[in-house]
Amino acid sequence: MKRNNNPLLFSMLFMLGYREINVNPKHRKTGDCSTRAITSVLGISYQEVLKLQYEEALKTSYDTASKQVTERILAKFGYVKMKQPRKADGTKYLVAELDQLLTDEMMKNGVLVSVAHHNTCIKEGYIIDIWNCSYKTVGNYYVKA
Repeated sequence: MKRNNNPLLFSMLFMLGYREINVNPKHRKTGDCSTRAITSVLGISYQEVLKLQYEEALKTSYDTASKQVTERILAKFGYVKMKQPRKADGTKYLVAELDQLLTDEMMKNGVLVSVAHHNTCIKEGYIIDIWNCSYKTVGNYYVKA
């Protein structure tokens, strides 16, 4: 059976809303999803996140947008990596379904969610991004410890 990946359908079926917010200071829609997601999760400026990313990249020799750099930055702020969630029947969760796993405290603090080739933010019950990725399968996610 083919899954319906209509973002509007998912936003109606699940409690997580979607807010189109571009924290890029020039409002560019570019390949900066890691920077935007970290900015939204931590509530610090885009420029501060870029500075952290470049500092970590210089220390580790990984790309600024790499998973390794993102994880090191989040760890500095007390965030821990969670394994890819699975339902009782073994199927994977979609971003729109994460409200079934996340506590109010987690959503208040912000959650960085990794999907295929993209990072996004869930905060206060909303997916915050420049496009609605609610229908994407969740990889790892990061919550404040």
